[in-house]
Amino acid sequence: MLIAIIALVGGVILLTVCAEIAVTAAERISEHLGISPVIIGALVVGLGTSLPELVVSGIAAAHRDTIDLAVGNVIGSNAANLSLVLGVGAIITSMAGDAAVMRREGVLMLTSTLLFAAFVIDGRLTKVEGTILLVGMAVAALIIARTPGTAKDPPAAGPPPGQSTATIVRAIVGLIGVVIGAQLMVTGAVDIAEEFGASEAFIGLSIVAIGTSLPELATTIISARRGSVDLVIGNVLGSNLFNGLAVAGLAGLVGTGTIDESVTPSLVAMLVVSVFVVGWGVTRHSFDRKVGLFLLVAYGVIIAVGL
Repeated sequence: MLIAIIALVGGVILLTVCAEIAVTAAERISEHLGISPVIIGALVVGLGTSLPELVVSGIAAAHRDTIDLAVGNVIGSNAANLSLVLGVGAIITSMAGDAAVMRREGVLMLTSTLLFAAFVIDGRLTKVEGTILLVGMAVAALIIARTPGTAKDPPAAGPPPGQSTATIVRAIVGLIGVVIGAQLMVTGAVDIAEEFGASEAFIGLSIVAIGTSLPELATTIISARRGSVDLVIGNVLGSNLFNGLAVAGLAGLVGTGTIDESVTPSLVAMLVVSVFVVGWGVTRHSFDRKVGLFLLVAYGVIIAVGL
């Protein structure tokens, strides 16, 4: 138990410090390249902060007789990103998103979520379905990267080559640190939960899901405090896109067995919050503090449904 507590505390410290480094580097990359922070948030920060889900779900699916933990992790993480993470960001600062961005990245994220749900609702995730999800991730990333009009401002005067390289290195180191910090926290939390006899489905839907969403939460808090709203939105949408396609796809490709039907209520809750967030973003274009509070309450309901 003591080792688990040490892992939790150490993970919090590492996560906080490295999130600051990663966000700062992402902002500078966006400025130098003249690319919208939403794109950087979706393709760099969003995918980078989803590495814990990929690692945890891949290992769980490959080394256990069931993919419950992996699927529960995707469901719980996506729900946490759209309610807990986005809610916290909206409470820190009112976030006005670009309508075109919400239509593009938001619809891509929602489509990936619906596809994932359609594949797992029957209680199985086959290798063919996993392959389809992975191919879908490659297509989605290509669409985001090649969409016209992603440049927000003309590129800033380029920094010296050494400085540019240092910024990229800081971004990579920051994201790696975020992943390691989150993994330390997840390891400690899972060990504690198993000590108390918690079920695998519960661990996947709650503790592991929350733990693997900590990178998104940490980068969201830092970005929101700085007013980098586009990074927050891009981070959340990109992370969920990656979870629903790459993380679930890998789990289906390497995992076996059926999915416990106990995850169904949480799956439905995830779909509801996904439709709400994308619908609200497309029609209202902003998430203020009232919406943020609503999303936090919704997260509490989602956790209650999953118990």
